[in-house]
Amino acid sequence: MAAQHPPAASLGTATEPHQGITSRLRRRHLVAAVSLCLVALALFEGYRAWTIVGDVSEGRELLRAGEARMDAHRLDADAQDLSAARADFASAGDRFARADGAISGDPAAAIVRRVPWIGDQVEASHTLTNIGQDASAIGVAGVDAIAAFQSVRDDGDQSLPELTPELIASVDPYIVEAQASLAQIDATRDEVSSGALVPPLRSAMAELDERRARLHEMFANYGVARDFAPEFLGFDGPRTYLVLAHNNSEMLPTGGLVSVVGTLVLEQGKLQELEFQDAVQMGDDWMLRDDHTYIEPPAPLKQYLLKDHSWNLTTSNWSPDFPEAAREAARFYSLEGGARADEVDGVIAVNVTTLERLLGVTGPVEIPEFDVLVNEDNAFALTSEHTRVPFRPAGDRKEFAALLADEVLQRVLHPQAGMWSPLVETVQRLGDEKDLMLYSFDSEQQALIQQMGWAGGLAAPEESSDYLMVVDASINSTKLNWIVGHEAAIEVKLADNGTAMTTVTLDYDNPFSEWAHGRDPYIIDKLMLGGQYGGYVRLLTPAGSNIVSVTDGHDEIGLEEISEERGLASFGRFFAMQADDRARLTFTYETPPVVVQDGDTWTYTLRLQRQSGWEFDSVSLDVDPPAGMRQTATVVDGQAAEAGLAGAIDIDLSQDRVVTVTFEG
Repeated sequence: MAAQHPPAASLGTATEPHQGITSRLRRRHLVAAVSLCLVALALFEGYRAWTIVGDVSEGRELLRAGEARMDAHRLDADAQDLSAARADFASAGDRFARADGAISGDPAAAIVRRVPWIGDQVEASHTLTNIGQDASAIGVAGVDAIAAFQSVRDDGDQSLPELTPELIASVDPYIVEAQASLAQIDATRDEVSSGALVPPLRSAMAELDERRARLHEMFANYGVARDFAPEFLGFDGPRTYLVLAHNNSEMLPTGGLVSVVGTLVLEQGKLQELEFQDAVQMGDDWMLRDDHTYIEPPAPLKQYLLKDHSWNLTTSNWSPDFPEAAREAARFYSLEGGARADEVDGVIAVNVTTLERLLGVTGPVEIPEFDVLVNEDNAFALTSEHTRVPFRPAGDRKEFAALLADEVLQRVLHPQAGMWSPLVETVQRLGDEKDLMLYSFDSEQQALIQQMGWAGGLAAPEESSDYLMVVDASINSTKLNWIVGHEAAIEVKLADNGTAMTTVTLDYDNPFSEWAHGRDPYIIDKLMLGGQYGGYVRLLTPAGSNIVSVTDGHDEIGLEEISEERGLASFGRFFAMQADDRARLTFTYETPPVVVQDGDTWTYTLRLQRQSGWEFDSVSLDVDPPAGMRQTATVVDGQAAEAGLAGAIDIDLSQDRVVTVTFEG
């Protein structure tokens, strides 16, 4: 029987599976090959990205080096410092340009940028190379600005205020150039997300953001000072300022008793006149001229300090809001017969701390008429001594203040080599900490002072935020604030409705005997009245706050005053403290809602304002949320708090602070 063969069609069908397998294998091999090529390309470009990151990191280190050189001496940098810093910035620019060229000139970079994650690193590196070049340009402009400043400074023997227009004209072009570079950095930075970057790039972006903020603040401060200084210094006509010399060993709300008052006249940056008067004697003379003159003091001043005496210049600063206190001082200066009352354009407030800090820069000052050498360590003691007992030989407070102020001011106006940067930094610090405050009767100038942060005004809280200021006043006519210590502990308990139950505990310590040991008994008696301290303390809180209790640490003692101060609630209470004793006052009050709620996230913001002239030994803050919520962040003035996320944190209240705490539930 003959063999039967299947039809041709059947043979073709039988071989199809083998051909399909072969075809699929070929496709897989092709896909695998392409994938391997892409991986190889990605790895190669990844390596190139790391090389670029190396250039970026090197450029960043050079920027840091240049900045460190400039920070070391700033306005006092010598030619070698400036040359080295310029070289650092220029080299940094070269590194960033090289990295930029490596990325921009690579045809494969466009492909790799499409690869997840690796592309993010390449893109971020490219962005940093552009930013780095702009940052290097800012550094070079900064060097040029300082060189221009020094060129004007060293040309002639004019004082710093007299040189102001020339200094501005010489520095301004470089500042404008640097600001343009910063604007370009801002635009470039906004295009990049830091979310998925490798640690070196993420760190670089974080550092960049921090430095951008500092540069913006620096340029803003320069702009305000540039607009403010010429008019303040009398380049648009003579300017007369009332100078209030507060003695902060005898505290009153804006820095101390006004023991000495002066007038300062500036024209074309030159000091035309500086005269001081004994403010106490000025008030006494006023009363003698017209014994029927009487101005009703604020109630606590009348009850505890002035009694039947008229309110006057020495105690004019009962308001903790310096603009209001400045206006009152000018009013009393006029009422009491001030020689330049009709010419006053503004008010300058200083205290003994101001003098101490300036002496720390200028060095000791010899006052031969009083046979003393005044330095930053003994300025408080000598000033208190010579302004307390004017009837003693060489004790005329007007003369002592005038001699000391004139010598310190001359040194400030004509700084020696090496003093320029410390002097500028010290003056800035004095303004920030309210040991130097300014007020102008010109509204535009006053707006600039507020932008500088030197106005010393009360700042009412924004809606749904908290506020606290503790205001102390010595109303027993002693200098005990020189030695009395005080601490504050603030506990905030947030309720479900966003209100806060706040407890503020104030502890005072009077180490009188320790201080008095070995000192002149006459001074002890005249300055300290045997250590008897009488204080009046006010808490300023958000409008609508309600007092719950006031205790002395043991018993309920209640309030003596509930009032309003510039849109804030004010709670006042007197307390007494004997020598070598301690005192405690505890205020508990409830605020209106002070929390911003966004779903399950709560944000609590507390603005703490400092009283000029007297620092707390310590301030602690503890914020507790409602049950079931946890704290996720604590930020003080934009910086994460060091103490972590739970429990009390220590607050440095050497200047005003803003604390923000967030919770999630």
